[in-house]
Amino acid sequence: MAAAPAAQASNGRTVPCKTPALIAAIKAANNSGGARIKLTPRCTYRLTTASSPNAMLGDTGLPVITSRITLTGFHTTIAGNSSTFRILMVTGSGKLTLNGLTITGGNTSGPGGGIFNLEGRLTLNHSRVTGNSSGGGMMAAGGGIASGTLNTGPVGTAVLNFSSVDHNTTTNSAGGILNHGGTLILHASRVADNTAAEGGGGIASGTGGQGGPRSSILVVKFSVVSGNAANGGPMAGAGGISNGGTAAITGSAIYGNTAPGGAGGGILNHGVMTVKASKVSGNTAPADSAGDQGNGGGIANINLAPVAQGAVNGGILTITFSRISANTASGAGGGIFEATITQSGPSAGGPLTLKFSKVTGNKADQGGGIFAVPGSPVQQKFTVIARNIPDNCAPPGVVPGCTG
Repeated sequence: MAAAPAAQASNGRTVPCKTPALIAAIKAANNSGGARIKLTPRCTYRLTTASSPNAMLGDTGLPVITSRITLTGFHTTIAGNSSTFRILMVTGSGKLTLNGLTITGGNTSGPGGGIFNLEGRLTLNHSRVTGNSSGGGMMAAGGGIASGTLNTGPVGTAVLNFSSVDHNTTTNSAGGILNHGGTLILHASRVADNTAAEGGGGIASGTGGQGGPRSSILVVKFSVVSGNAANGGPMAGAGGISNGGTAAITGSAIYGNTAPGGAGGGILNHGVMTVKASKVSGNTAPADSAGDQGNGGGIANINLAPVAQGAVNGGILTITFSRISANTASGAGGGIFEATITQSGPSAGGPLTLKFSKVTGNKADQGGGIFAVPGSPVQQKFTVIARNIPDNCAPPGVVPGCTG
């Protein structure tokens, strides 16, 4: 019985290339329990005002999605006016699927410049989120997409298939995608050329240290994270990906990202992460304009738990069948930087394991290949660590089997 209203709401008709018609179609779909809505091919639906105001979370251009709705287009765009509202918002009961759409021109002081998925389900197929921004408030994270929960999770799911999140910006963290206490899955997708004023230029996944690693889940498969920047300096990092939860990266490329003065030009892991059959290359952690040195040009694996707690609950990284190459840092760890960060300074980091991998051609002031604070549990098996500048591993002897 539940499927019949959805079929009646869509009725197989194409929504005319007029913004009021699109708004009316979404309202009807919400009221009838959902619908598959066909949009006009090669049309741009232009939003000039917000139809869903929200003083706390920010206004939204289209009606908030509260039911199961699919929007299907072909080279179809939904564009905001880059003023004071995001484009789309999904709430707990809502399930939104976008097929063949471009979402652009959103701008909000709340989460998600383009799309905010609050404890619902968001799926992008062959779609693009580009040219959106979030800024002006403490909650203004996720320049392109914000997904998950305001609390701890994992609650709320976002899935990207053959899609792109690019050229978005935020004055907070997560220039491209914020996964806060939710589940984020990328398959054959691209997160590129996004900028964050704080951490996570491309992707930030976690809950800000609350709830532990299992409170958020990030899966990156056969995808590219490139050309992103995190400009937060020493208190931030992760030009490409910041992970404070549980993350698995498989068959993917993380390259050309930067974190000036921060930790992790390509990746900052302070949760639990596996990297398999992937390439982390050409990322940089240079000094910033204030003279702060960057550490971990490719990857910074950092445990943020105070030593007084007596336990490692983050900075757990396993790299298998992967290549860490041609990354640079102005400070320590051109390829990988390994430490625990406390108020009293760096100490031994969490477990770092490398198997059947290569760490080559990286450059830093010290620890061109790997820099690990003495006492860090670093293991390597059948891994090549060579041709790094000025040395392969520092301090000497910190990485078993690594010399020169």
